[in-house]
Amino acid sequence: MSAKYLFLVAVAAVFGCASGSGGAGSSPAQTVPRKADLLTANEVALAHADVMNAYDAIARLRPNWLVSRGASTFGSGNTEFAVVFVDGQQHGSLETLRRIPSWHAKEFRYYDVTQAGATFGIQGGMGGVIEVRMK
Repeated sequence: MSAKYLFLVAVAAVFGCASGSGGAGSSPAQTVPRKADLLTANEVALAHADVMNAYDAIARLRPNWLVSRGASTFGSGNTEFAVVFVDGQQHGSLETLRRIPSWHAKEFRYYDVTQAGATFGIQGGMGGVIEVRMK
């Protein structure tokens, strides 16, 4: 009988001493829910990326949004990279994100080519769309 109790106490001690994901020692960035297609101002601020421009914040927190999606054969106006929209209006290429202070944005959202076509029509790029919603 005493071996069973000793075993139970040992198991309880191991689980009691294990670190939890939401403890006092965990970093704030771990407590923000992360979505692959959405980057919020709160997540940018908690990751201490709020002192940079929008391009740098996305490059740090969602780098896969900035990669090439492959060359397009449909006309010369299409790009293999995402197109930037600000508050629903086409703003330009990825370089325009460098002129947007990250703390002015409420959220960034990535649309793949299918979602971009359905949401923005022909203006949605072949590489998708990064939409910036300003505060």
